[in-house]
Amino acid sequence: MLRHSIPQFDSYQICASLFTDVENTRELRTEVASMPFAMIDASCIGSLEQLFCAVYKAILESTYNRLRTKNLNSECILSLSPTSNIGEAFKRFGIKEDSKDILCLTVVNNTESIPDTLFDDVKGQQIELSDENLESRINLDLIKKVR
Repeated sequence: MLRHSIPQFDSYQICASLFTDVENTRELRTEVASMPFAMIDASCIGSLEQLFCAVYKAILESTYNRLRTKNLNSECILSLSPTSNIGEAFKRFGIKEDSKDILCLTVVNNTESIPDTLFDDVKGQQIELSDENLESRINLDLIKKVR
């Protein structure tokens, strides 16, 4: 599990994990609204920089009370999208029924603790969240459709 913070927003903590060979994607999709974290299709993410830019934008929107979604985690998914259409962002970057590689992400205040069991509902192999692992899972045809 990768734990990170952004220097400009040191009151927030970012926690993310990358899972491969996820077996319960359908089950996770039905519970996505009640999960305390965002689930992103990892085939749409090319680097940690892309992910952290989206988190930065989401925290910035939250700081100025301009969230367009229900919470900070879903705002991160919207921030990945080049458009401001929430439905389109979730369709493109959220998990799909056939997603096998899932990136789980949560952003919380430092006053909140993140349990080590946060992502236990995901039945897949947890691997290191790194640029190399993200690049090896990217689907360029899917990325081309996003623009």
